[in-house]
Amino acid sequence: MPIRLVALVAFVGCASALVPGLPDRSSEASRLLASLPPGGLSVRTEAASRALLGRGYLLGPLGEGDAALRPGSGQVRGEAKPRFRLDSFDCVTYLETSMALAAARDTSDLLSRMDSIRYRGGMVDWRWRNHFFEGDWLPRNASRVALVRFADDTTVVRRLARKGFFAKKGLDIPDTSVDLHLLWRDRAIAHYSKASDSTRLRGVALVGKVDGYPVLHTGFLVERKGAPALLRHASQAGTVREQPFADYLREKTKFVGAIVWEVLP
Repeated sequence: MPIRLVALVAFVGCASALVPGLPDRSSEASRLLASLPPGGLSVRTEAASRALLGRGYLLGPLGEGDAALRPGSGQVRGEAKPRFRLDSFDCVTYLETSMALAAARDTSDLLSRMDSIRYRGGMVDWRWRNHFFEGDWLPRNASRVALVRFADDTTVVRRLARKGFFAKKGLDIPDTSVDLHLLWRDRAIAHYSKASDSTRLRGVALVGKVDGYPVLHTGFLVERKGAPALLRHASQAGTVREQPFADYLREKTKFVGAIVWEVLP
């Protein structure tokens, strides 16, 4: 799934200054960071993602924050949107913001954490943004997340339509393919209709039928012992919310299956 160069304005807790009219969120970032519990990335990501519940949905809210590139830099013109914001998210930027908050030591560290999650090697350039969730985001964040395998999952090979996607920026990038360890939709519904045997936070990427763009949506799986899992996600219905994951899958027939991953401690 395409997750749809360098900022010209200093980061002061968040990049709100990059968008005229966007309120200053630096004090809010400080408050959020102060509210997170001590612990590893998984514990803090759960708390950060919970703190963002109820905030708005906006498709493609982030970019490279860059309106003018250095001549001869070799960079690809990006999107003149902020690199960080706290008021609204799409499904991927919600994950990224939660994890950046969880990893940051303080506000001075926050933007670099975000960039390291969103871009290959933290290089803020449209070309190196993790556009394809299954082919870029997951493997490039292998130090932060790990795939979860199930006894009844199936490995399928899907095409990634890189050639057509990157051509819009004048880049000649060939298509590639990726192995997906897929829990088919009916099996995922059966599995997640049951009460969880533990309390933990995982992630889920939902795979659809669109050729070239396998992953269509993503979010966190909130598991609490003795209860069915909840999907915590930035929903196109308008807000960041929680809802029973199995019920969501029953309703959304466009998805053929799920890839599950966990946030490493």
